[in-house]
Amino acid sequence: MGLDREIAQSEGRVHRAMHRLRGFLHHHPVLLWCYRIIVSVVGAVLILMGLVMLITPGPGWLFIFMGLGLWGTEFHWAHRLNLWSKSKVLGIWHRAQEKRYDAHRRKQARIWADRDNQQHYCPSGCHISQPVRPE
Repeated sequence: MGLDREIAQSEGRVHRAMHRLRGFLHHHPVLLWCYRIIVSVVGAVLILMGLVMLITPGPGWLFIFMGLGLWGTEFHWAHRLNLWSKSKVLGIWHRAQEKRYDAHRRKQARIWADRDNQQHYCPSGCHISQPVRPE
């Protein structure tokens, strides 16, 4: 599955289960209050762990986005920040892919231009012979 489709896909089993849980919690104010505290604390812990992992080895950005995603279930500003950061990361990802593809094409063009036999192209170069001269 592509990165674009994976991020765009917001409906799933977990999403539906969370929706049912929220519906249940709205009928029980004490449980809703406890749920919000737990979400806030766990989200903060994930973000702090991500910040530590930016300096030390580990998937720091992943934990930061997970914490923002968790906070996004309760705080609108965190949801907007998460969507904005996902769009920026996707933009950077696409630019990096384009640069990598352009570099690959330039390398292939340079290999092709340096060859003596321009009538036949073999990427591995396993059966390249001298140019065929018309008789």
